[in-house]
Amino acid sequence: MKIIALQGSPRIGGNCDVLMDEMIKGAEENGHEVVKYYLEEEDIAGCKACMFCAENPDCVREDDGNKIINELVAADGVIFATPIYYGQMTAQAKTIIDRFYAIGQNPNKSLSGKAALIFTENQPEGTYRDYIELTKFSPFTFMGYEVIGHVDAGSAGPAGIVAEEQEDKLKEAYELGKQF
Repeated sequence: MKIIALQGSPRIGGNCDVLMDEMIKGAEENGHEVVKYYLEEEDIAGCKACMFCAENPDCVREDDGNKIINELVAADGVIFATPIYYGQMTAQAKTIIDRFYAIGQNPNKSLSGKAALIFTENQPEGTYRDYIELTKFSPFTFMGYEVIGHVDAGSAGPAGIVAEEQEDKLKEAYELGKQF
């Protein structure tokens, strides 16, 4: 099984990254191949909604987004991680999600397989909560993924603090990775 891991945190080595590495470790120990992308380091432009993708094999944008989208189409699963900033996934994560449009418009492309999700957040309970829950899962279920689970971890603090203060979340990520 081939799994694409998309790291939406701009902070390499941060809490999302630490959790993702544990999930990848679990998947790899089950014999799966995992290819990890740091979206912060990729050249991915936003969707233009020009509909070029409806009649052509790829998006009109000649960037790394096409490569990643094509790898997602060919893969058996995805691991997706992002911190939640002000009730939203990061700009890096949202940009590739918006490029899913090229899959939805192209009858020769589809997403399927398993998805495991990682979110770090420190949002207070209240009016944001329902909205956050909707935006966390809907892009994946809408596009055809079977979400096999998710890890939510608090993350207010320095990079890597999740490893020191939330060992249960590391174990949860590892075990979820083994479910692929």
